Amino acid sequence: MMKENVYHPPKHRGIYLDPRTKVLFMFVLATLIFFVQENLLLNSVLVFIPILLLLSDHRYHPAFIYGSLFAVAIFAKVCAGKAEFPYLIAMILGLIVELIFRFFPVFMFGYYIIKSTKPNEFISAMNLLHVPEAFIIPVSVVFRFVPTLSEESKSIGNAMKMRDIRFGTPKFFKNPAMILEYRVIPLMMSIAKIGEELSAAALSRGLGGLKKRSSLVELRFGIYDLGMAVLTIILVTWTILGRI
Repeated sequence: MMKENVYHPPKHRGIYLDPRTKVLFMFVLATLIFFVQENLLLNSVLVFIPILLLLSDHRYHPAFIYGSLFAVAIFAKVCAGKAEFPYLIAMILGLIVELIFRFFPVFMFGYYIIKSTKPNEFISAMNLLHVPEAFIIPVSVVFRFVPTLSEESKSIGNAMKMRDIRFGTPKFFKNPAMILEYRVIPLMMSIAKIGEELSAAALSRGLGGLKKRSSLVELRFGIYDLGMAVLTIILVTWTILGRI
């Protein structure tokens, strides 16, 4: 009797985390980030975690951009009490800083999950957590949708360059609406087409069927997952003690 080939997720790139660990920690991060407003040190630790994970996954460009924004936000927050700005400017700066501190960590951690997790790993992890397929199907489509849409956008951009239709060119100044026609409309049509194709592909693989779907993906918790569990306990304890 032939033995089925079991798929083991590759673990050669940086810090490998089980998809279950990633998803659960993202919920923890999204919860804690709104309870550490007065603790700049703890807030900084929560913001730094996605940067570290992006660097470990060799995503240097987004990590550098996010880290730079975070450094500017810290500088603005420290200097806010020492310098006086007009009311409107102070309000805009405060809003930008809060967005960076409150929403960017969760957004960047979600970006890390999408880039470091394969769809079959995510589906298997969600099945092990007994998540309803009404949630699994659309999210698994998103995992394939984002990179496919990025490639489609690059193709449209290259086609526009060949026709010399770009910002700052004579054609742009003659007819600015041309950018909308040649860029946005094809992209919207591609979004609809890609969504339909990926949904059909997901359903053809057994997602949404009446019977339980089998999986050859074998997920296991490792030393890094244990480290994230310990880190989560420390962060939750730190947050609770800071609120007392």
